[in-house]
Amino acid sequence: MAKIFYVGIPAHGHTNPTLPVVRELIKRGHEVLYYNAASFRSKVSTTGVDFRAYPEPMPTERQLAEAMHELIDASVMLAEMSEHLTPFLMTEIEREQPDLIIYDSVAMWGYIAARTHHIPYICSITLFVLDGSQQAMGLGTLARFFWHSIPHIPKLLQWKRRMKQQYGNDVVGGITEYGDLNLVFTSKDFHPANNFIDSRFRFVGPSIDAATRDGEFPFEQLNGEKLVYISLGTINHLDLAFYRAAFTAFADYPAQFVLSAGKNTDIGQLGEIPSNFIVKSYVPQLALLQRADAFITHGGMNSVHEGLYYGVPEVVVPHQLEQLLNSKRVAETSAGIVLGNRYPYGRVTAKELREALDTVLNEPRYRQQARRIGDSLKAAGGYLQAAAEIEAFLGDKAQTPENILTPAG
Repeated sequence: MAKIFYVGIPAHGHTNPTLPVVRELIKRGHEVLYYNAASFRSKVSTTGVDFRAYPEPMPTERQLAEAMHELIDASVMLAEMSEHLTPFLMTEIEREQPDLIIYDSVAMWGYIAARTHHIPYICSITLFVLDGSQQAMGLGTLARFFWHSIPHIPKLLQWKRRMKQQYGNDVVGGITEYGDLNLVFTSKDFHPANNFIDSRFRFVGPSIDAATRDGEFPFEQLNGEKLVYISLGTINHLDLAFYRAAFTAFADYPAQFVLSAGKNTDIGQLGEIPSNFIVKSYVPQLALLQRADAFITHGGMNSVHEGLYYGVPEVVVPHQLEQLLNSKRVAETSAGIVLGNRYPYGRVTAKELREALDTVLNEPRYRQQARRIGDSLKAAGGYLQAAAEIEAFLGDKAQTPENILTPAG
């Protein structure tokens, strides 16, 4: 059995898909050490891993989430984190001697440490593969991204120069560097067309296991009407204007609404809540989606996947670039409708919300396509397939010439 490092970042969207995988690896007898910010200890430790907290200072999840509104801002923050975390992970490797490192696609300290110590490594990709997906973003979006990036380029070049001087030209690459095996947590059918992807990339589908998620909800309050679930995830849950627009749009709508407002939202600030709404700081999303007729979401990859996994048509209101790419794919596959997809993202009126919900509820093709995509996500195998790919990779590495012992004499 192998000793495995899982190197993450403090973001729920990047962490949730990994939890069923590490639970399964432990079940199969492997030892897993999981690295993330201390604030993620309680979430991650339920899997049975040996949790190791990154040293402070670390950005909060909120700070990292705000940086991710612009990819270049996130890149700068992640680069700064790498200078702090790479030597820490190097020390951990020297002490623990892992057989394999699995790292989040933007946790570059994972691949730098693995390359330095010549340890096999796997890249965990919880988003779409951005390399090769530029066409799916659109020329206007790309032009705005590059324009916004210009002032930050000198800082990133200086970072790369420092890291290469310390760790070597052959070790340091960019923010994302891929491995000999790259686990992509979606299905090939749902991923945008991409010529960059080759045999090193394995589509394992979303990693969904209700055992790694919990939460209470008053299900007895559901009245049997059509059920619409609304959530902006863990990143954009402070968008009070959106919630008020939803109240205006649906106060007299013939359906019941469940709104997950987020743990940091003061529900008292939302004003009068319509009688057909149940508003909670947190709800068990997987359980709600299995009952929902429609899902109004910010377009985070986990949320998009979970809705489609259960065949629920979506109204997507993206708030940043990665969510925009996800929402475009939902629209392209006719599994839902996109609103607020012009910069600055996330702005939507009550009228637009109501019309979009009418459409996805009343036109059968949206639910049919959501179910089709959901079938492709399930067929990809999920966390069981991811664990199988990891074990196959370990087996292949064990049989390479440099790892085969020659009998003495």
